[in-house]
Parts: sequence; C-alpha cells; structure tokens
Amino acid sequence: MKKKIFIITGEESGDKLASIIFSRLDITNYEIKAIGGENLKSLNFPIIFDNKKITFFGITDVIKNIFKIINIINYTANQCIKFKPDLIFSVDCPDFSFRVIEKVKKKIKTKAYHFVAPTIWSWREKRALKIKKIIDHIFLLFPFEKYYFDKYNISNSFVGHPYFLNYNNNYQNSSNDNIITICPGSRKSELNQMLPILIRVIKKINKNYVFHFPATSQTFEYLNNVLKKQNFKFVLSQNEQDKSRYIKDSIISIAKSGTISLDICKNMCPLITIYKMTNLNYLLIKPFVKVKFVNIINIIAGKEIIPELIQFDCTVDKISSLVLKYLENKNLRTKNVQNYLNIINQFANKNTDTKIIEYLQKNL
Repeated sequence: MKKKIFIITGEESGDKLASIIFSRLDITNYEIKAIGGENLKSLNFPIIFDNKKITFFGITDVIKNIFKIINIINYTANQCIKFKPDLIFSVDCPDFSFRVIEKVKKKIKTKAYHFVAPTIWSWREKRALKIKKIIDHIFLLFPFEKYYFDKYNISNSFVGHPYFLNYNNNYQNSSNDNIITICPGSRKSELNQMLPILIRVIKKINKNYVFHFPATSQTFEYLNNVLKKQNFKFVLSQNEQDKSRYIKDSIISIAKSGTISLDICKNMCPLITIYKMTNLNYLLIKPFVKVKFVNIINIIAGKEIIPELIQFDCTVDKISSLVLKYLENKNLRTKNVQNYLNIINQFANKNTDTKIIEYLQKNL
C-alpha cells in the first residue's frame, strides 16, 4: 500500500525548495497531494490550491485578511484530514503550516516534518514549546540553528541549503558593467512599499545602466506595467535560468532582505540589503527581535559583511550614496563577494535533498 504525503509550502521559495527535495523521491511508492506552485506542479503532483493564496506580509496585512486566512487554514486542514496522510511535510510558512498541522493532529494520527526552521533564534523563542508538541522532526538550513532546537529537545538535523547543492564558489568577477539587479520583493505589499523608493534610487544613479528586475508569475505583469512608464532601461526575468544569468552579469544588486539574497549570493554578485515595512509593523515587531541584522549571512557571521540599510536608514539618499560608492570601487565589490562566500561554505554542498529523502524513507 502506498504511503501518503501531504506537502504544504508557503510562497514561491518554499515551493521551489520542496520541488528540489521531492524530485529525488521515487513516487511509485507514494501518493502525494500539495499546497504549492509552479515548481511542484512541474513534478505532476496534484495541487489543492496555489500557495500564493496564503502569502501575506507584516502584522497589519495579516490582521486585514484574518478571516480569509482562518478560512484557508480550516479548508487546508479538512482536505488533509480527508486525505489521511502518513506524513505532512511543510516547508517554511510556519504560522500557517503549524496551525494546519495542529488541527489535523487532533483528528488523525500522522507524522509532521518541517523544513526551514522558524527563526526562534531571532524572535518569539517560546514558539519552540508549541513546535515540540506538533512537529516530529525539523530539518535545519544553517548549523547555528541546532543549538536552539536541541535546547528544547526538538528532534532535528542540520542538512544544509538545497540552493547550494554542487556549489562551485570559484569567484571570477565576470560581471557586465552596465547591468544592475533590483529586487523590491515578491509580494504585492512589498512592491507597494519598496518599488517607489527603488525607482527614485534608479533615477539618481542612472548612467545608461540596464536595471534587471527578477519577477515571479504573480509580479511580472505588475512590475512591467509600472516600469514601462519610467524613463530608464529595464529587463524583467521570470524563469530561473534568466534570473541567474542576469544576476551573475550584474555589477551590483540591491535587494529587499529575503530568499532572493541567497539567489544573489549563489550567483556571486555584490549585494546591498535593504528592508522597510510600515512604521506601525516595525514598531510592533522591533521589541521582540533579538538579532542585529536582517540578512541571514550577516546573522551567521555575527557582523555586517553585507551592508544593510534598514527601516529609517532605508532612504533614497542613503541607498543611492552606498550604491554609487560600490559602483566606483571594484575592490569593495570583490571583498563583498569573497566575505559572504566564506560564510556560505558552512551550509553549501551538504547533500541536502538526499539527506531529507533518506530520513523520510527510513522513518515513514
């Protein structure tokens, strides 16, 4: 009898990570259903609904959509209960996934594995107590996370980051001097917050550069409609090959903190991290945050090796000034990449997908 697996992913990055892992699974012995996106669809897994329906940004965004979120949680839990999986495998999006898992486990007996650990080391550490009750095993991206989950006796294993499988970190500095990558975010709320700032930055530094904007299927049309009204050259990329090529060819990148930062690091492009939310969200969250940085590379390093301009420092003048400084100094750009490559070595080339699949097959 086939084992059943119910996959829950939040937004595009979780969908991508899940597809990397489950592409390694011989599905002839498994029946799979998923909350996912284009990457899991490409594996021909039945998708109950697209995970873009559960993408919200910031406390105020969640509050505004609270009844919609509750309905989706209940619907997902009910679909999972009907499916009666032997395993729920969730990727990222813990605030959604864990609520679903908690509801399901009250009704049926099933295991729950989670990949991309909640950032209890950053804020809300006491979440670990709830995690311990509902999650049977957590797979960790970064080695420093293990201390925090061991502290609460939560079953875990460090497996590294699947973005960096078979990673060659031989930096050649082969950028094109007229391309700059701009990453304002992957959610509509993030674009509304960041894009106006970055457009003004572009107008301050524009010297016949071509500005590359990585896009998702959800943001491509929106970005194109906004950017074509501007008077600078731009190019949009949507598939992974084009994104990687343009990032690798860029002289520098300016990116809102998030998963895209690791995509940029993977392609060895100099990086400046920016981050801004509404002042209300920032003031609500800031007292609970325990780390000094937002970029995961800086958090692991314990110091700012990738420059960050956060919230009140995330201004047109400060971003423009820093970008121009980097554009004028090749040595500064080279040092930026070399420094973050030293950190990436800690979680690259760890056979992540194989480790997770082997654990799953052994324990399911």
